Amino acid sequence: MEYLEVNGGKILKGEVLISGSKNAAFPVLSACLLIEGKCHIKNIPNILDVKKFLFQLKKIGVNVLEGEHEVEIDASSSFKPEIPPEETENIRGTQTLLGAFIARHMKASIAGLGGCNIGKRPIDQHIKGLESLGVEISWDKGILKAHSPKGLKGNKIFLDMPSVGATENIILASVFAEGETIIENAAREPEIKDLINFLNLAGANIEVNGTGSTIVVHGVKKLKPVKYSIIPDRIEAATYLILAGLTKGKIKIKNTLPYHLEAVIMKLKEIGLDVSVNENEITASYKGKLLPTSVKTLPYPGFPTDVQSQILTLLTLANGSSVVTETVFENRFRIVDDLLKMGANIRVEGISAFITGVKELKPSVVTAKDLRGGMSLLLATLSAKGTSKVLEPVHIDRGYESYIEKIKGLGGDVERKNS
Repeated sequence: MEYLEVNGGKILKGEVLISGSKNAAFPVLSACLLIEGKCHIKNIPNILDVKKFLFQLKKIGVNVLEGEHEVEIDASSSFKPEIPPEETENIRGTQTLLGAFIARHMKASIAGLGGCNIGKRPIDQHIKGLESLGVEISWDKGILKAHSPKGLKGNKIFLDMPSVGATENIILASVFAEGETIIENAAREPEIKDLINFLNLAGANIEVNGTGSTIVVHGVKKLKPVKYSIIPDRIEAATYLILAGLTKGKIKIKNTLPYHLEAVIMKLKEIGLDVSVNENEITASYKGKLLPTSVKTLPYPGFPTDVQSQILTLLTLANGSSVVTETVFENRFRIVDDLLKMGANIRVEGISAFITGVKELKPSVVTAKDLRGGMSLLLATLSAKGTSKVLEPVHIDRGYESYIEKIKGLGGDVERKNS
């Protein structure tokens, strides 16, 4: 069994270069399937989930040439618009292939939607939107089957909730639809805007109106190959800012977009960290005391659910009582049992965790059960003075590039071992 051995309790200081966005990579790579020609995508994160995604593209017949943090996607040749059950391999990003398959081939067959076991991820909004465009959906032994026998036609779609995946799939499917598609109550995450920027550069005609919750897609006939660099990973950026607080250190993150992190920055300031912004850099410094606060996860521009586990871990060391409320995924509190083993004082009631800060966390053996929770437990062990183990680090590998090397660069003591 692989595990991380952590000698914690050290003050971490230094700089971290933020990698490309995991959650922006999947929709942009999926959008490349709409284009006959070679697309060059840069700033691709070197993480397990992206590697698996690219492997699946190769298996269905897409030409993929991988480089150092860049990839060339050539979907000129015909490819199979299907992902069979044995191929999903727990990759959440496969969901965006649904809209891409339908747009290119007018049909799709996809088994499961992968991802961490952090709660229900209904796809009713995906189906609602695609059916509005003329897609017929059915299920066969857990496999989603989709086809559009009469072609795709633009329509007005109101999402019951601003689902990121549904918004991405509807955008991808409607690029070639006849007429105009209007998506109301669309998700506003930066990764959505990155997808739109890529498609517009390739020749799509997509507008974002008002606050960003209305997206208008004017159907086009064809897209052209382009070169594009995806945005930095805002979740990775937030994670290392929080690490500064947990280890009483000072960490500067580089290659980031601070305006994507406004909700996180404001909360870290409330907690008592000194946070300064300079163009594409953010520095977080421990000032001697962590203050309690309340956090509620919300769709963007609210506090991101993908940073909830990390800030909950930070608040275990705050001087007072805090409340963290999770409104997006009900299983985001899976790390609580391991934090309790480390001496944290947390009580979970429904969708809220009530935290009373303790002086310090204690070393322990903990288990990564999902991506963000696993990384949060690694942060906790870096805070705890003594030797800890983090089991099943493969979950962390899914979304954080070179995290062991980056932590070592800050002065942390982490080794990957196998027993």
